[in-house]
Amino acid sequence: MRFVAAHPLASVFVLALLVRLVNLALLTGHDAFFAEEDAAGYWALGAALAQRQSFWPTLLCSTDRMPLYPLLLGAVRAIVGDAPRLVALLQAVIDAGTCTLIAALGALLSARIGLIAGILAALSVTLVVMSTQVLTETLFLFFFTLMLIAAARFLLRPAYGSGLFAGLAGGLALVTRPAVAPLLAAAVPVVFAVAMVHRRGLAYALTAALVFALAAAAPIAPVLARNAVLYGSPGITSQGGYHLAAWIVPLVKERADGTPYQLTLERMAARAQARLQAHPPDMVDCGASSAPRLQPNPFQIDAAMRQVAREEMARLPRSAFAQAWLEGMLVNLGVPAVIVDPRVRALPKPSFYHTPGASLWRKAYAYLFADPGRYQLLLIVGLIAMIPLLLLEAVGFVMLAWVQPWAAACAGAVLGYFLAISGPVAAPKYRLPMEPVLIVLAAIPLARISGQSIGERKL
Repeated sequence: MRFVAAHPLASVFVLALLVRLVNLALLTGHDAFFAEEDAAGYWALGAALAQRQSFWPTLLCSTDRMPLYPLLLGAVRAIVGDAPRLVALLQAVIDAGTCTLIAALGALLSARIGLIAGILAALSVTLVVMSTQVLTETLFLFFFTLMLIAAARFLLRPAYGSGLFAGLAGGLALVTRPAVAPLLAAAVPVVFAVAMVHRRGLAYALTAALVFALAAAAPIAPVLARNAVLYGSPGITSQGGYHLAAWIVPLVKERADGTPYQLTLERMAARAQARLQAHPPDMVDCGASSAPRLQPNPFQIDAAMRQVAREEMARLPRSAFAQAWLEGMLVNLGVPAVIVDPRVRALPKPSFYHTPGASLWRKAYAYLFADPGRYQLLLIVGLIAMIPLLLLEAVGFVMLAWVQPWAAACAGAVLGYFLAISGPVAAPKYRLPMEPVLIVLAAIPLARISGQSIGERKL
């Protein structure tokens, strides 16, 4: 206990790393690291980037994924070969670092909140499970949490250093996952406003906002330059149209009239294919000079899919969108991460998206009770276990709003943003960007019970 009291952040790191190493040791087989749908695709990208002859063509031609995580996988594969367990080991270290950052974020409120938040993060099933998967989530969360800490410090006392650091961390998060782009854009005027509120002057506020914007843009600049030069597009990624056509439209239409998800998915794919046959995309050479590679312009394909999706969305009632978004938010906040653990996913189970049901409740009832098994039992236990956590988070938010309204407003903005962009697409991994904030909120009432209030002491 003396070591913990003297070195709380180091203690959190050691605890988090031990928990992840134990979990990693209990995973068996190669497939345990590819339980999530996109994991195999990232591993294949890493394999291509590990080879000298395919490095540049792969980097130039892959427009649907951000490059930072595949580059990390490529480096690992170039050094150790086909060893996903070592990737999971590296991610365990990164995730333990994230837990330490969450503790530091909570420590901005009080020392005990920071320590409790760090312990909760170290034991978080969501963080532990996702750190074993060959996915962007662990790396993204590390940079995003780093951004949150730097941004919080800037809010407390505006300085060029914290603004620069927040922008750079946010830019690294962006070049890992594109979902954070609108949040970074919205942060630029916030940086300006915060500097003005602290009476730093117009010149200082403008410079601080510019420093933040340039730091955030620097990591993504090569991606934007590639897309503009090779594909004639100002976009970051060519995945947006697929997301709308393959996820948003089918899920909202299911809420609107009960059309099964799979049926709408097939119809949207057929309509997009017909659109592309009528207006074929240009062929683009995205390979290196020594290894030319022709492919249809992915951004023109993306534009066609966006158009098809928007035409269908225009015919859907607004009430269906509201229902789908509300239900998606509830699921993303409440669904337990235990169901994405590879050992649990290996159990016989139905597909939630393919389960019929005109509403979330009918769909969930059929999913849980139509053909119950061990998977459904674990899901029910996990749902029950999430209830006290959700209550702690809600109470923590109220307590924070009472003492520091600005901090609660920032926390609510982060949670609301990620709930909004996830929409009806629900899974535990979509809660991951919210975990730093949720964990700190849960730690606030626990710290109060132990006798320390917000703002009493810092680590």
